[in-house]
Amino acid sequence: GRVDIDLLSQHQKEVDYWRNVLKRIVAVVKFLASRGLPFRGDNEILGSPNNGNYLGCVELLSEFDPFLADHLKKFGNPGKGNISYLSANICNEFIEVMGKQVLKKIINEVKSAKYFSISVDSTPDLSHIDQLTFIIRYVKDCVPVERFLKFIPIKEHKSKYLAETILNFLEIHDIPIKDCRGQSYDNASNMSGKYSGLQTRIKEKCEFATFIPCAGHSLNLVGVHAAGCVPEASQFFEIVQKVYNFFSGSTHRWNMLTEHLGSKKVVKSLSQTRWSARADAVSALHGGYKRILEALITIANDTELARETRDEALSLSRKMGNLELI
Repeated sequence: GRVDIDLLSQHQKEVDYWRNVLKRIVAVVKFLASRGLPFRGDNEILGSPNNGNYLGCVELLSEFDPFLADHLKKFGNPGKGNISYLSANICNEFIEVMGKQVLKKIINEVKSAKYFSISVDSTPDLSHIDQLTFIIRYVKDCVPVERFLKFIPIKEHKSKYLAETILNFLEIHDIPIKDCRGQSYDNASNMSGKYSGLQTRIKEKCEFATFIPCAGHSLNLVGVHAAGCVPEASQFFEIVQKVYNFFSGSTHRWNMLTEHLGSKKVVKSLSQTRWSARADAVSALHGGYKRILEALITIANDTELARETRDEALSLSRKMGNLELI
C-alpha cells in the first residue's frame, strides 16, 4: 500500500469535519439573512446572553446536535488567529458570497425575461451614507416579479450623476438598457423633470422606457398640498402634533394619558413623508377624544406640576374644544 495513506485518511477526516461545521453555519446565516434579522450582539462570547442572533442560533442548535455541541466545546471562544468558523469575519464572508449568488440568479432571470423596468430611490443609512435603492421588475413564468438588487452608495442627487450610476450598474451586469420598458421614481424635479430629470436622461438611452410617477408619492403630495391650502386643516394637524408632543415629552404625562385611555389607542405623531400615516394619528385622537381631553384637564388642575406644564395643558384643552377640531 501507499506510505501516505494514513495522511490522506486524516486529511479527508479534517475536510469532512469542517464541511459539516460549515453546513450548520451556512444554514444559520441563510435563516437570519432570509428574514432580515440582525446578526451581531454586544459581544461574540459563547454563553453570553448578548452575543446576538447568529451565535445565539448556533448555541440553540448545539443543544440538539451533538456534533455542533462538541465543536463549540473544542473551538468556542478561541480568540483571534484560531480557526472556528464562528467569527464575525467568516459570517460576513458568507453573507457576501450568498448575496453575490442571489444577485447573479436575479440577473440571469432578468436576461431570460429580456424586458424589464426599474425603480430607484435614495435614503441615508445610520452611518449617514446616502444609498440608492435599485429595484427591478420583470416577468417570470407569466407572473410579474419585483426584486431588490442592491444598495448603491451615491455622493449627490443630480440627475446626470444618478443616470450615470444606473447606466453603469446595468452595464457592469450586462443588462442592456435598450430592453428597459419602464421607469418609476418619485416626483422630485431631479427624478421626474421633463427636460433634464433622470427619467429624461434614461429615455435618451431608450425611448421605450416609459416613465410612471410613483402613485404613492403623488397621492401623498395631493394630500399635503390640498390640506395646506385650507388654514383650518393646517391648524387641525398642528394641534394633533402638539397633543402628541405634549404627552410624549414626559413619562409622567404619558402614564396619565394611558391611565385615562385604558384600552383606547394612544396618540400618535404625524408622519412627514406618508400622508396615509396621518390617518392613524387622527383616528387615535378621534377614538379617545373625551379621555384625552380629561387627561389634559387633570394635568391643568394638578398644582404639583410646573406652571408651564399646566398652562400648556390648559391651552391644548381649549384648542381641542374648538368646533373645527370636534
